[in-house]
Amino acid sequence: MSTNLLKIDLLDKKILYALEIDARTPLTILAKKVRSSPAVVEYRLRRMQESGLIKNYITFLDAGKLGLMVWNVYLELQNTTKKEEDELVAYLCNLKETWWVGRCSGKWSIIYSICVRDIKEFYVIATQVNNKFGKYILNQSIAAHAEIEIISRGYFLDKPGIGKTWYNTIKKAKLDETDIKILRVLSENARMPSTEIARKTKLTARIVAYRIKELVASGIIHRFRPQIDVKKIGMSFYKVIVHLKEYTHQKNTQLKEYCVMQGNIFHYEQKIGPWMLELELDAQNYESADRQLRTIKEQFPDFIRSYELLLITDEPKGGLDLTKQL
Repeated sequence: MSTNLLKIDLLDKKILYALEIDARTPLTILAKKVRSSPAVVEYRLRRMQESGLIKNYITFLDAGKLGLMVWNVYLELQNTTKKEEDELVAYLCNLKETWWVGRCSGKWSIIYSICVRDIKEFYVIATQVNNKFGKYILNQSIAAHAEIEIISRGYFLDKPGIGKTWYNTIKKAKLDETDIKILRVLSENARMPSTEIARKTKLTARIVAYRIKELVASGIIHRFRPQIDVKKIGMSFYKVIVHLKEYTHQKNTQLKEYCVMQGNIFHYEQKIGPWMLELELDAQNYESADRQLRTIKEQFPDFIRSYELLLITDEPKGGLDLTKQL
């Protein structure tokens, strides 16, 4: 672990906790929530941004409401140099359909998520990747997203997370050109003031604020959240592949509620593929993550068969931007 860690105090943690719930909270309201002054909060935000702890502020759109399917592709590489792996990663990052690319330590070397309109489009993209880089791919697996619970990081204040279901239906909502213009600008920085968005879109601030409110109410905008590099505070990001047994809706609901209560699990991803569940979490180290997963498995012995821990070592594409698909 790096020795150049950013030291954060209780006020920083309060700010991060509030941003996890709604990263677009205005500065004055954010300051009231954390019981500080706007000037102090603004300074703390700038410090966390300049340090790289907060990489950006994400406008998290609901892929289902854009008529998009979400697929994960898992690649196990063989006989690759760093240059060759970098070429593959760069290729994946440059695809407009990819919204997340991660490097892993564990069974899988690279995971990429793509959003497409149908299975044919997915097949074409996955085939192109394999045609170009197939000699480096020893093994591949594919899983489709069925439903995801996006959970706020509560661990900043030793609290449970707050979950909200994302991608539970695929039904394209109506967006006009004004909505699309606003969303594309908002994707640059979810905390961008309405006045600045208005300037960039040549709209009025009142129209911008109203449209954003409507996009949130309709569920097209799922939530605003910070993009956090937890390595800056001595934490690591893990994906957990969970193999289930004797699936029932009741067992799944109970496990999901348990995971939300953990505070450090921020994605509960139900899948269709070789496994039916993935978790994403922050932990201090592999041993801590493994210990937590063993405890969860012991709590649900009739539901969890086994699990695989994957350390995400890098996120070359982590902005989760779907506006290029609009």
